[in-house]
Amino acid sequence: MEAVGLGLAVVTAFKELYLTVKFIHRLVFSAKHYKVEKEDLRQEFHLEVLYLQSFGQLLVENKGILKESHLNTAWLREIHAIFERLRLHCGDHAKLAAAQDNDYQSYSPYLNHSTAVSGVIEFEFDIPSEPHEIKKFLELTTLKRFSFGWFTTIRPSANWDSWKWALFERRRFERFVAEFQKWTAKIKDLVPLMMALNPHYDNSLVLDKLITNEHSRRVGVAPHASLRRLAIEPGLDQTNFFIENVKLDAPLEAECLTVANLVNTSDTHPEPEKVLVEYKRYGSDTDDVDIESDHQTEERVHQLASLLSSAGTHGLHTLEFRGLINQSEGKRYAFLFNFPPPSSSDRVPTSLHSLMSRHTTLRMSLPQRFRVAKDAVTAVSAFHADGWVHKSIRSHSIVFFPTITYNSSSSPIQNEVTFGDCYLTDFEFARPETAQTQYTFDNHLEKILYRHPDRQGPPTVSFRKIHDIYALGVVLLEIGVWQTALSIYQQAHKKLKPGVTMSPRGIQNLFIEIARRQLPHHMGPAYRDAVVKCLLGTGFGEEENWVMTFYEEVVQNIDVGKLQ
Repeated sequence: MEAVGLGLAVVTAFKELYLTVKFIHRLVFSAKHYKVEKEDLRQEFHLEVLYLQSFGQLLVENKGILKESHLNTAWLREIHAIFERLRLHCGDHAKLAAAQDNDYQSYSPYLNHSTAVSGVIEFEFDIPSEPHEIKKFLELTTLKRFSFGWFTTIRPSANWDSWKWALFERRRFERFVAEFQKWTAKIKDLVPLMMALNPHYDNSLVLDKLITNEHSRRVGVAPHASLRRLAIEPGLDQTNFFIENVKLDAPLEAECLTVANLVNTSDTHPEPEKVLVEYKRYGSDTDDVDIESDHQTEERVHQLASLLSSAGTHGLHTLEFRGLINQSEGKRYAFLFNFPPPSSSDRVPTSLHSLMSRHTTLRMSLPQRFRVAKDAVTAVSAFHADGWVHKSIRSHSIVFFPTITYNSSSSPIQNEVTFGDCYLTDFEFARPETAQTQYTFDNHLEKILYRHPDRQGPPTVSFRKIHDIYALGVVLLEIGVWQTALSIYQQAHKKLKPGVTMSPRGIQNLFIEIARRQLPHHMGPAYRDAVVKCLLGTGFGEEENWVMTFYEEVVQNIDVGKLQ
């Protein structure tokens, strides 16, 4: 399908889907005898419809999406496929809408040639949910007999409410909403890719409008617009992130995210508050190849603070950034974060690495491991699409806040562990990919194992997305075989002759061989293909195709459903 035709097909599929969804929404909110325990389902569906509504507004009103459709073919093809799956999911409802809903009868592209060939939305986006808004719609009290789905049991004389409950019996509607959410979640994954593939979103003025747009915020475009804005003009944000008049009580040698007590020294009777802290060192005691000036260090610190501030409040699997403290006596900056909801300060952050490297009752099920892997690749994909690189992806940098529900006997085997969301931490002075690289290195073996061969030892090439993706591949391998990279390396090293070490390429080949041999059994062939793709780092194509190739060949293959 040519690009122009594909763009029109996306709009047409959206119109058909949204008209059907509007009809379903009216029925859901017209249920006068809907029980309180079913309100949660109604609200869940309402949020999905609002999301679809805002996506449609941006799709049509923001001309950039379709104006450059020749550059968006892969993205548009994915969106069209999702709309088609959702449309088929709503198929029975569409037949009812065709018989009973005036909007559907007037504007459906399946019933009207004029709307099928139009690239605009001819109908209102409103989704009435209040009684006075649907009063006219409820004047209909009878229903013709239909010969499809579960409606075949309804008598021709059945009244409106009886027919309605045949459609929205709780279990059936639960399945309907769950399937709907599964496909709209895929749209959310594609949002940052839409912006990366279209030069329309390289314009600061366009991004500024998206940052404040209501529909943009609802769809999830706004945070990505903020990150792209920072990548285009890193020095634009002049926010002062430093926290004054405080004292931080934290472990002095903490290498990863840790819990600390923060005290406001300006209070007469200060009460310590628990926060999360990460340290970033600077100066001559680091392993910098070229020691930066104070001004350069401050720029990098501010840039990272801006990134964390923009990302941490928008569901991008990062913690909410609170501010930073310059601990000059220790030549380090303390980056402070709030505990994520619903976590309390009593819950201790636990890294993925610590879960794998020690004997513990905190073990993950197969679906949980797939979820962590999926969240990790989705987060990295989004940051890359927005123009940023992480520079320190390791299993140490993926953190959870688990809770344990003890049974009456306090048996650790039977205790239920809830891991909750995972968070990407330890951004090593993350920066726009186009910015100048700070050439740093160290000889810490466990850190080296996550580094691309081109970045081991004193680096001679700038840090690029491919280096992040290699590290991500190592983490995905760890999740798949549930073994740390260090443990994998040590087992292989024992088989070498005394005095022989593995080269950087040898380590890479070791990980690839383990992935090819073990992952099909543990996680399935699709997961294996995704991991090998990351470790090889080849076949991603030109820069303009990079994010879409990563989505198609990595993100989509990290799916527990592909085990079936």
